[in-house]
Amino acid sequence: MPDFLTQKSNLNNEFLNAQACLNVLSDEEKQELINSKTDIVFEAGEHIVKRGVLANNVLYLTKGLVKLELTNDSTPSTIAILEPHSFIGIVCCFAFKKIDFTATALTKTTVSFIGMDVFERFIKNNGDFALSLIKHMSGISNQLLHRLTGLSKKHIDGALAFILLDFMDIYKADEFELPMSRVELANMLDYSKESVINTLSKFNREKIIKVNGKKIKILDRENLKQICKLG
Repeated sequence: MPDFLTQKSNLNNEFLNAQACLNVLSDEEKQELINSKTDIVFEAGEHIVKRGVLANNVLYLTKGLVKLELTNDSTPSTIAILEPHSFIGIVCCFAFKKIDFTATALTKTTVSFIGMDVFERFIKNNGDFALSLIKHMSGISNQLLHRLTGLSKKHIDGALAFILLDFMDIYKADEFELPMSRVELANMLDYSKESVINTLSKFNREKIIKVNGKKIKILDRENLKQICKLG
């Protein structure tokens, strides 16, 4: 069985992740999921789903990074960067007949498409799974609210520090390659490309980070955290 179905998780964690939800399924349900799911590989920049398509599947990110966007008044806003073993847009999937978000691969990505009918049957027949999914969706909603309200109050220095720390946590390393262009990074932060470039250069001059194209090395993590905190 794939890792996301066989690895055990601690259900007493403050945040119940997607992998832990799937581990609550019975052995028979896990096997049904494996038999029914479809795995699709997407290259960097490819849309995984677009806003407006029918919500026929639950999407589970197996490998890669995914950008999740919502559109208001014709303006897309990045609300999350998803890492492996995450549901994609789970808080929207059961609310509408059509998908209300756009998901784009930031790196080469593998996504499992699980039929909505299969997922709904698990919810109806397995109370523990249903409760776990509710806990997971509540945690995701809480994270999104904190992320959006936190970023909206920050100046460019604080917002960029926030994102760099976010990527450091995703990659679990002080050195990583940004999976997006300066323009995409600017759009994510709702600042101009020039503001992002100038702030990256300033952080580089002040030896908070080292910048080499898309490669970033965090040199002074504590200073970056302080900049993020002060906003």
